[in-house]
Amino acid sequence: MMEIALAFALSFPIGLILLLVFWRRKETKHPPWLEEDIPFISNTYQYLTDMGKFLERATKALNKSNIIQFRLGAKLVCLVSGEKNTQVLFGPPHIVDPNMFHVLLMDTHWGMPRDEIKKFENDKSGRQRVPLPGTEATSPRQRHWFNHHQIYAEYLSSAKYTGVLADIFLRFFSEKLDQQSASEWTTVQIYSLLRTDMAESAIKSMFGSRILELNPDLVKCYWQFDEVAGVLVWGLPKFLKPKPRHIRERLHDMVHKQVEDAWENFDWNGPEAQSDWDPYWGSRFAREIARWLRESGFSNRTCSGHTTATLFGLNGNTLPISAWILMELIQDPPLLRAINDEVMQVFTIDQQTGKHHIDVHKLLLLPRLLSVYTEVLRMHISFNVTREVRESITIDGYHISKGSLLQSASQIAHYDEAVWATDKHGATEFWAERHLEFAAGVDGNVPRPQFSIKARPTSFFPFGGGYALCPGRHFAKREIMMAVAIIVAKFDIEFMGWVQSDGSRSDRPAFNDQKYAGAAAVPPDRDMKIRWRRAW
Repeated sequence: MMEIALAFALSFPIGLILLLVFWRRKETKHPPWLEEDIPFISNTYQYLTDMGKFLERATKALNKSNIIQFRLGAKLVCLVSGEKNTQVLFGPPHIVDPNMFHVLLMDTHWGMPRDEIKKFENDKSGRQRVPLPGTEATSPRQRHWFNHHQIYAEYLSSAKYTGVLADIFLRFFSEKLDQQSASEWTTVQIYSLLRTDMAESAIKSMFGSRILELNPDLVKCYWQFDEVAGVLVWGLPKFLKPKPRHIRERLHDMVHKQVEDAWENFDWNGPEAQSDWDPYWGSRFAREIARWLRESGFSNRTCSGHTTATLFGLNGNTLPISAWILMELIQDPPLLRAINDEVMQVFTIDQQTGKHHIDVHKLLLLPRLLSVYTEVLRMHISFNVTREVRESITIDGYHISKGSLLQSASQIAHYDEAVWATDKHGATEFWAERHLEFAAGVDGNVPRPQFSIKARPTSFFPFGGGYALCPGRHFAKREIMMAVAIIVAKFDIEFMGWVQSDGSRSDRPAFNDQKYAGAAAVPPDRDMKIRWRRAW
């Protein structure tokens, strides 16, 4: 009897603990699962290979619950919608950390050596000037996230260097456009032209002219990479899709050639070391990144990988958005005339040389053009903001475990009828005046448009948000609006029709090319054929 009593006395606390654990698990509320045909496989495979279809299914599921969960390989992912839930993603990095996604890109896009990725993984001090709590002893030299962020902040986000870089881009792009005829009407496909002339101008302005001299096929190879970049992001096994890796390596080899050539020939003690632009490295930003990487012990392979990733950010977003803006303007002659009237206000003519100069400060404040720019971003950016949950949290009453991934899809937020729809214009249609308010003019009769966007950052986040807001957004905006303005002002343009990429006639206008969904800016799946003639 004594043994039985002793056994009961010992087992009772254990049983009580197990009962409490079971009860607590039962009470913990977890998000509903996104259904799939083959458990643990279907959602992962569709997410990696057909994001467009995946987001269609996810949107329907999010109409029933503002948060759903699914497996992405071994990772548990919670996809949220709604302003309040999305706000959690933009919270402090010690709770929702964006670095995991960037480390992933270092592997899948940069092709960075594993031991060098570890340097970033081991740095827990954050991107701000003051290290995160508990990491104050981190050596300044080993604060890789902060040092990397500082270069972006100074040489890519600041008004001084953004303006200089945009002016260099405009000079190169204008030289390309000046090759078009001023005496005869010629026929072009607008997106195809941007993919060559605008892309080359952007690459030269950012990375110098030498990279194109060494690699005449660089632009062509880049667009091949652009097509598979979304597939590469999450590391789909090479045996399932070997082609994307081959394309990435070919582009890396081209860029690596430029990096080694620049280190061999550039004079770091000469005047160009402090210049705004040079032919070997290009912009001050690219040069300072290369210098910092070498001084921090990173290889040329990592430097070329960084360039490859920047190429994607540079062209993969600005080119499609510029194309969509021009397509919306050209197919709507009254809108094109209104934008032309607005744009011409920011150009002046040098009386001695006859050259046109653009006031960029005024350009960036044009209300109608800003509204069109914003509306195109809303409709054609598809990006899944991703954070790693560092501490278990509760969202909308659901428990989100530490180590899970938290995502919000811009495509879902930007098409939310409750946020964007009006009585006459649904959220899924383009409306050029969606972001305008009209105030009475000086005489009280003629209404004047004023740019206004009412949505919160949690309903409109084309450049991400919070701690990891895209540092290149200021340059991207300048580049896009400059490119559109110079084309609208410089040419007489007539719409001819929609065509396939090979120039054959299309029976419908362009839609978002769904194979790019989730990657960034979504390009048109058709091109626009136009007639144009240079006015000056």
